[in-house]
Amino acid sequence: MRIPAAAVGPGLATILLNDIAMLAVWADEYVLPLAEAARRHEVDDAPPSSARAALSEWDRWCHLLEQAVDNGVGGTGWLADSTVTFLPALADPPTIYCAAANYHDHLREMRSTKSFESPRSPLYFLAPPASLAAHRGTTTRPPGCERFDWEVELAVIIGREADHVPAARAHEVIAGYAVANDLSVRDFARRDDSPFFPDWIAMKGYAGCLPLGPAIVPAGRISDPMNLDLSLTVNGVQRQASNTKNMIFSIAEQIEYLSAIAPCCPAMSW
Repeated sequence: MRIPAAAVGPGLATILLNDIAMLAVWADEYVLPLAEAARRHEVDDAPPSSARAALSEWDRWCHLLEQAVDNGVGGTGWLADSTVTFLPALADPPTIYCAAANYHDHLREMRSTKSFESPRSPLYFLAPPASLAAHRGTTTRPPGCERFDWEVELAVIIGREADHVPAARAHEVIAGYAVANDLSVRDFARRDDSPFFPDWIAMKGYAGCLPLGPAIVPAGRISDPMNLDLSLTVNGVQRQASNTKNMIFSIAEQIEYLSAIAPCCPAMSW
């Protein structure tokens, strides 16, 4: 999975260093523990150990990220990101909302095999947080799976109270963005012993089937989230190439729709 060029960082990553989970600044293939950045810039409070814990003072920690990067990347204290273990960029969101078939090009592909009307509103399924996996992690193909599919997604991290948020104000509740790989076990989508289908949990919910990372890029770093290139390669062969401008329902429209159903904070969506 290739990271969109406009969202390569810097960002806040969650890493495992000396068996301790911690936040770190991630930029240009280097990481700097956020605690070290805080020490250098004389921040008295110890930084939170997780992205979710940081959301309550998100702007403050993003400012520290900017200071660390402005001082130069790759010097003393910075570690090559190949030497650390990444954890999911947001390891414990209470809810993960996943928009189904929300790209015009993807919808055209699906119409080649099915007949259906254009969507009147966004359609979602939920993914369990236990399905999250890390950047450079390993995902195990579930037993009996022969159709293991992939989809690159732009993940939107909702970091502030989002309750009946109009689309025009949706940007106010977005903490940042990350890259997700929505892996699907297509073999398990349909069942012949139930009138209900698809079986979203069996198809989307296996442990490790939702890689997320390497980092959360602060929203202020992305000038236009509705114009980001997304691409994905499998064994070196490009299999996907699209742009977020091809979304059927924009990020703002999705937040308006979701927040009218249930307050969302924090949460992850695409």
